[in-house]
Amino acid sequence: MVPVGIIGGMGPFAGAHYVGLFLEECARLIEAGGAGVTDQRFPPHYLFQLPVPDRTSALLGTRDEYGRVLHGLSGQMDGLRALGARVVAMSCNTAHAWHAELRHMHPDMALLHIGDATADYLVGQGETEVGLLSTAGTVKSGVYAEALARVGIACRAPDGDELDLVMRGIYDGVKAGDSELGRACFTSALLRMRGRTGVTGFLMACTEIPLALGTDDAPVECRLYDPGRLSARELARRALA
Repeated sequence: MVPVGIIGGMGPFAGAHYVGLFLEECARLIEAGGAGVTDQRFPPHYLFQLPVPDRTSALLGTRDEYGRVLHGLSGQMDGLRALGARVVAMSCNTAHAWHAELRHMHPDMALLHIGDATADYLVGQGETEVGLLSTAGTVKSGVYAEALARVGIACRAPDGDELDLVMRGIYDGVKAGDSELGRACFTSALLRMRGRTGVTGFLMACTEIPLALGTDDAPVECRLYDPGRLSARELARRALA
């Protein structure tokens, strides 16, 4: 087994939720290998919950804000290295805008990319286009658009009103402890996007969204995908290799 790390603090409940996804995927792989699930069969793993400045604000704001986020993420990489982790995942979707710089700064560590894990899975599902439910920062960064384009899948971004709904659901809803508001905002944005674009597959591409909207909550004829779970699945695979 390989010690692995998770960069959290973006926000803290989302980081804890990601650990839960990772453990569920570990259990699934252990069972698939024909072994019983016991405490001792789970791999060593570390969640580093150092608060990081808001990623969307940094991507839409000044270079100083951008650099503070990079410094915070890099510091967590250093902390995880000290604990023995050499494979790392980030619980925050928007933080992947700093992925390339972090890999350059930490060449001795494998940093998973949530967009790549998602693209690989969607190819197997036969998707040709999906709608993006995410922060404005994730939309601007192109984290998903670029990863999906590499495998021939179109990524439909939300328009201004749809994005406002998603952002309200994240910040005024889930982050503020109001999951009902979050669910209402996310569902409304999804239905508006489906009506505008015709797309029926959607990425819940902010770690807060699945905290309020489950994959079983999808409206009729729509499919919801959780990139966080797909990233956690890849991290589990690496950890149990």
